[in-house]
Amino acid sequence: MDREYKKKLDLLVRSLDQDLLPTEALELQDALKKSIKLQEEKTHLLEIRGQLQAWQPATAEHFATRVMRQIGWQREEDLGAIIVRLFPRVAAACVLVLGIALGAIYLTEGSLMMETIIGVSDVMPEDALMFVENGF
Repeated sequence: MDREYKKKLDLLVRSLDQDLLPTEALELQDALKKSIKLQEEKTHLLEIRGQLQAWQPATAEHFATRVMRQIGWQREEDLGAIIVRLFPRVAAACVLVLGIALGAIYLTEGSLMMETIIGVSDVMPEDALMFVENGF
């Protein structure tokens, strides 16, 4: 497709949707007089436009009401469905975080005794009693 024809075709398509400048309109009229291919293209575009304007989607009775009701039902069910769907993922993430935390404790402290895990390995029982009495 040569550049000049493409330019004329663009003018033709634009003329179907909006008003052209007077110089463009004259240019298009002249091109339509000279080019049978452009005339056929115009006829084809007008046929398609007519078919699209005549087409109307089939509407079922109370379609909008049924759709809105369905959306409302989904909204009510969504919270429960989300919790059920996300629970395994959240549980797996918690297990992963717990495993990383225990691994870090083992690497830094060298054991996984209860005192090490809760972080009171250096606290003597007397100090712990004093902390509890003082409200720490």
